[in-house]
Amino acid sequence: MIVKRVTAALRRQDWAMVTVEFVLVVLGVLLGFQINEWASRRASAGERRTATERLLEEAERDISYNRQAVDFEQGVLRDLGFAVGRVASKSWQKTDEDRITTGLAKARSMVALSPPSSVYDDVVSSGDLNRIGNVAVRAAISRYHSTLSFEERMRQQLQAPLADYERIPAFDYETDPEGRKRIKLIVDFPSLLSDRRAQQMLALTAENHRILLMLRKRAFKDSVDMCIALAASLGSHCNANLPPPAFD
Repeated sequence: MIVKRVTAALRRQDWAMVTVEFVLVVLGVLLGFQINEWASRRASAGERRTATERLLEEAERDISYNRQAVDFEQGVLRDLGFAVGRVASKSWQKTDEDRITTGLAKARSMVALSPPSSVYDDVVSSGDLNRIGNVAVRAAISRYHSTLSFEERMRQQLQAPLADYERIPAFDYETDPEGRKRIKLIVDFPSLLSDRRAQQMLALTAENHRILLMLRKRAFKDSVDMCIALAASLGSHCNANLPPPAFD
């Protein structure tokens, strides 16, 4: 239709009409581009918000995992510190031996911190993380996951001496052939008291757990900061009080 009108105007040499039709065509094209751009921006904004909402849900679970890890490590240090102090002082009551044994047994393990990361991994692999325009949010996410990576590298280093710790001559282990009970630590206390190297190993292990606790407190703090940043970018609230994960 426009082509016919322009052709007729050219034949009549009606340049004003030609100009008007040309302007209308240009405006139509520009308007189409603007509509497409608006629709694209709106779709991108929706994708960013969805990715941010998913990250926020995972961040709230991260806090729960990290809080549980800190609480567990604090419990290890309480019992291990009690045990190391009593062994170093060479003075304790017979009734203290169960708690000392518990502390020495707990020290044998430095479990890996494995909070949920499936959403983060998916957002990174899909490129959606780069679409989150809030620099503070991206920085908080990066800082938290960098802390997790550093914590795991350090945990592996701190865990290495535990192989020697488990072989302390005063330690023996009672197992259940049917596999229904956990391995039980048996401590030869007189032997432990006379073994200077074993006592040094206890002190070193306690120090390594102290370092691990410090690292896990940092991971917990960074997870809270990340959650708050994500929630603020959505105009929402970070639920930092989810119940701890249950393990059967």
